[in-house]
Amino acid sequence: MEQDAPPQAGSVSKVVVSALVRGRGEASVAVYRHLAPLTVNALLRTLPLEGRVSSQPAMTAVFATLRVGVEKPRLAFERGDVAFLASGELLCFFTSPARSDRPLNPVGKVESGLEFLAAARPGDVVALSQPVQ
Repeated sequence: MEQDAPPQAGSVSKVVVSALVRGRGEASVAVYRHLAPLTVNALLRTLPLEGRVSSQPAMTAVFATLRVGVEKPRLAFERGDVAFLASGELLCFFTSPARSDRPLNPVGKVESGLEFLAAARPGDVVALSQPVQ
């Protein structure tokens, strides 16, 4: 008699979000509630979200109108990290290791497609949405 595999438990914390860079490609971003619960919940409530890109040397940032304060802030980030700058309302995708002068709320990690976010230029539009499951 063949045994069925036990059901896989999904993560309560991890939510996968799609980041479509118009004209360039799509990235898969995992956001984790345990990193900054208020920030991640505010982000998920506003989806779908579109924002224009603001490019910096070590990151691609997208304007996102989230009304949250500083939560579990960090100053150092690695390639692929995703964080929210509350003072500037920017969702930041780090394309190389970086240190910030201002505290950012860590929210997740780019799982695939970081090259599309790195190739985005000022004025490009990034559309964030939850993929249909």
